[in-house]
Formats: sequence, C-alpha cells, structure tokens
Amino acid sequence: MKNFRPTAIPLIACDPYFSVWSFDDKLNGDVTRHWTGSSHSMCGVLTVDGESYRFMGLPGIEGCGLGQYSYIPNGKALKQTSVTVNPTTTVYTFTHKACDLTVTFVTPLLMDRLEVMTRPVSYVFYEITPHEEGHSFEVYFDASVQLAGDLKGQFFSGGEDAGHVWIGNKEQNILNCCGDDVRIDWGYLHLVHPNAHIANFYRRRAFFKKRFVESRLNPDDLQSIKPNRLPLLYTVSDKLSDVIVLAYDDIKAIEYYHKPVDAYYKKFYGDFDTMLAVAVKEADALRAECAAFDAKLMAEMEAVTPEYAQIGALTYRQAISAHKTIEVDGELMFLSKENFSNGCLATLDVTYPSIPLFLLYNPELVRGMMRPLFAFARTEQWKFDFAPHDCGCYPFCNGQVYGLPKGGTGSLRLDMQMPVEECGNAILTVAAAYAVDGDRKLAEENRDLLQKWADYLVEYGYNPENQLCTDDFAGHLAQNCNLSLKAITALAAYAKLFDEPKYAEVAKEMAACWVKDAKKQNAKGWRLTFDLEDTWSMKYNIIWDRLLDLGLFDESVLREEVEVYLSKMNRYGVPLDSRSDYTKLDWMAWTTVMTDNKIYTKKVYTAIARMISESEDRVPVTDWYYTSDARQAEFQARSVLGGFYVNLLAKRFGK
Repeated sequence: MKNFRPTAIPLIACDPYFSVWSFDDKLNGDVTRHWTGSSHSMCGVLTVDGESYRFMGLPGIEGCGLGQYSYIPNGKALKQTSVTVNPTTTVYTFTHKACDLTVTFVTPLLMDRLEVMTRPVSYVFYEITPHEEGHSFEVYFDASVQLAGDLKGQFFSGGEDAGHVWIGNKEQNILNCCGDDVRIDWGYLHLVHPNAHIANFYRRRAFFKKRFVESRLNPDDLQSIKPNRLPLLYTVSDKLSDVIVLAYDDIKAIEYYHKPVDAYYKKFYGDFDTMLAVAVKEADALRAECAAFDAKLMAEMEAVTPEYAQIGALTYRQAISAHKTIEVDGELMFLSKENFSNGCLATLDVTYPSIPLFLLYNPELVRGMMRPLFAFARTEQWKFDFAPHDCGCYPFCNGQVYGLPKGGTGSLRLDMQMPVEECGNAILTVAAAYAVDGDRKLAEENRDLLQKWADYLVEYGYNPENQLCTDDFAGHLAQNCNLSLKAITALAAYAKLFDEPKYAEVAKEMAACWVKDAKKQNAKGWRLTFDLEDTWSMKYNIIWDRLLDLGLFDESVLREEVEVYLSKMNRYGVPLDSRSDYTKLDWMAWTTVMTDNKIYTKKVYTAIARMISESEDRVPVTDWYYTSDARQAEFQARSVLGGFYVNLLAKRFGK
C-alpha cells in the first residue's frame, strides 16, 4: 500500500534484551528505544563544513536526569527523505545541500546459518554522496549506557582497546531478575570502530562545543563512572563510507533449571571476543548476503500481495529476536519470551502460532522450541496428563509459572491451565516440523508424551470443558468449536506421524460430527461454541487439515467459513469472534490459507497494513488490536508474528 508507515522500526534486533527501535516516522524525531518503549538512546550526527546535523536521536537523553541540556548545541535535524524496512535491514536516507546520507542498520538473522544468527551483533553502515567537491564531512555516532543499565543509581565501568570499547554495570549481578517490562542490567555493551572511545554526557557537550577536541574519559575514570555522569560509547569518522559494529556480551544467557548457560554462539567460537573479531571481519560480506536474502524473500512475499511484503519485512526481525538460543547437553534450545504479555519463557501457545516462519528456514529451531517443554513435562514438577504451558519467566527456564498463585509460590491452579490447547499445540508443532524435513528424532524420543497427550484429546478434546485457550484474554469458554478443531487436527496429525490408524479413525469421526454439531442452523458458517447459535469465530486451527493433507473436511466447509469472515470484515480486519471487535493478527493471517480465495487474502493484508499505518499506538507491531479503530489492545514485539509467514509455508506444502 502507498504511504505504508510502520508503527515502529527495528534498528538493532538480536534478542529480547539487545533490541533497539525507532518509535517515530523520523530517525531524528525521538530518542531510540528498547522494544518496551524505554529510552535506549543512540545518537548520530553528520557534520558538514563544521556545522552539525542530527540524523538519529535527540540532542538530550531521556531518562538520565539531564534532559534539559543538549549535548549537541544547535540540535539541528538533518532532513530525512525516506526509510525502507527489509527483513534483515533498515535503510534511511537524508539530504543536505552539500550531500546525501544513507544509513543502513543490519542484523544478520540468517536462520540457515546459526553461527551468524546467534551472534549478539548488529551493524550500522553509512555512505555520504557529495553533491559537489570542496566540502568536509564527519560522522559522529554514540550509544548510551542505557543499553546496558537501568540508570537507577548504579555505577558503571568500562574498558578501551585499540578500536574497541565496552561498558556495563560495575556491579555485575548476572541473571539477577526476570519479568516482562524488564531490561538487562548485566553484561557489557561493545562498540567497534577505529576511533571508538568512552565519554560521558558533560564531556560530549564539550566535544561539540569545541569541535571534536579530545573528550574521552581517562583510563582511571573507566573503573567507576558515577551514574550522574551518563557514559556513552562513541566514535567519529571522516570517511565517505564506513561501518560501526555494536555487540552485547550478556556473559550468561539463560538460567536453565538453576544453572547459568552460555549463549549458543559460543558453541562455534568459544568466547565473546573471538566471535566479535569474526563478526567485524565479515561485516561487508554479511551485508551483501543479507541484501540478497532480503531481495529474494521480498519477491516471494510480493507474489502474495504487495501489502503482505510490507508487513512481512517489518515482522521478520521482530519474530526472531523475541528468542534466545542456547545449547543444553548438546541439544539446541530456541527459547521465546512473551513480550508484553506476561514475560513467560518457552510458552507453547506462543510457539505454535510462530512456527510458519521457522519451518520455512530452519525446522530445527522449531524442535528447539519444543525440547525445553518436553524436558519440563518429564519432571516431578509437572503432575498433569496434558502438556504444559511454559517453562518459566524469561530468562529463567526453571519450570512453569503461568497459573501459579499470586506471589509465585504454591501449586499450579488447574483452572488456569490450557489442557486441550497445549496438547494440540505440541502434537501439531512436532508433526509440522517432521512434514517439512522428515526428521523424526524428536518425535520418536518423545512418543510416549505425545501419545499420552493424544489420548487426552481422544477423551476430552472434541467438546472441551470450560477452560482457557491461547486467546486467554477472552476468558474461559466451554464447548469451544475452534479448540475442538485443534484436537481433531492434532489427532489426525499424530496418526500420520506415527502411522496409528485408530487415531485417524477417531479424528475422522470427530470431524464428521463437528460439521453437524457446530453448524449454524439459520446462517452460513459454524458457531463459536457448540451450544450458542448466533455466534461465530475464526477457525484458524483448521488450516492443518489442508497443509498436512489430513483429509478431514470437505473444501466447502472452509469456503463457507471464509465467506463469513468476508462479511464480518471491518476497516482494520476480521474480529477474532462474535464477542468483540478485537482481533489477533497472526490468526487472521492463518485464515487466508484455508482456501485459495485471493480476494479475501488481499482484503486481509490491506486491512492489516492499514492498521499498522494508521494506528496511533507507536510500538513494535502488535498482534492484538481493535478492528474498528486500530487501537492496540495489548501485546507488542511478540514472536507470534512468525505466523504471518503462513502463506509462504502453504506454498512450500504445495497449497
């Protein structure tokens, strides 16, 4: 769509902690922010013939107590002419009467190259194109210690080596807290560039006032920097093109059953410094590789619709960077964080909607999502016959927290579980990964659990009792027809995965009953619940019948359902069900592969693109919003938008 305007734009997107965005149309219209909205200030300045112009950030630094002072005296903003968001890159262009400036942010999230994808490294490239000879140019860039600390009074320490600086909390309390609206305050932010140094707020003011005089901190100062002397990592370059490398050493990535575990990249490099040296050396090559990847993926998405490509480019880094990758006992674990939902880690009903993207590029990542859940289900902590919801609160993978009594101690509440939901999610996720690449090792290793959960669905799945599903914000619901579809398709998928005809027969019998029992008597489509006539809902779980060739439902059922959705569509999309006008972006995308209705697909992605462009909520893409006015209900920056790639997955399956 013309004039597509992202609600927020990814700049750095490595993991839930090392994540910086622009929440403004212009890169120099606001401070840069963590995905939660807290200031993670970075600043960029182009100096032309001695005059300074900001291309990124604001003159002051929000949240430092010094915002009334400008460390760029005139605070002029360079004119921004465009911004382009691609899957792995964001490109800004600016203009001045003497030159044009292009600034490109690259985070190489290449899922078929885990040694690259798991590096906590992001790049800032710039190119200056002079309009004529005779002008001098200089580029200044800084990153605030806000990226490594919460500025609540702690002291900082840092270090400098030739062309390499780093800074972090002086009191290194590794993995000291968990939660949702939380940022890291351990580890070290690193900047690599030949002219890299550490300074603080006041020295930075002097830097601009006196025109690039020496202003870095003395070596003795680096051992204990006071919090009211807000430190910055900065560099200056007089080249017409250059690259600045930013990286984050979190020291330990995840607490896995009370044991701190390293990030996955150390499997390849051994330590952070070795990894960083390789990442710096490969900067130009990775930029080229990312450009080729972006071009190919954009062409594939544009073949669906132009709007689909715009949204997909914006959600790619968001979906991947909401995870952290580790290795435990030689096995990859790909752990999600429930961003602005409840902060849970390795949530099964967040994994399930996200899998289309990861199935496309590396099904091993999908199996990496499931391994911690299988491991937890085998512990004495889990006493239920159905699958668990999560494995902890990020970054603590110590056992399920969803459903714990207030205060976080005691036994899990049964009424807060999602029995049918999670059993179906586990089976369908494993079956889908197998369908993509034929690797059945994880399925065989956990066949006993999968069978137990399939048996649970045989007994309880067809007409679910009053319980939660993944759309838990809508509350408990009995006789949920869409949840019943999850059970039916999961049983058929289990039968196909393990060649178990008896489960296939049960699924077919359930499907035949469902078509009759859930049918609306006086209108098109099928009900929200078996017992409520004048209701409807998006039946997104049914897509696996088509994608996995399960043979459960006639195509006419899916066509009729889509006709209902077309009739219910508002300006910003199709509501989730008849109870409210809010929707879930990921589930709406899934409904576009129920049939080959290109008119419906076009309308859905036009509506979503319109929501993103017109919403007043400037946040990384929300997946839960109101279809009448584009207001965010809750949730942002979540991994579930990996589900947006379901159209490309359908093509992979030949649908």
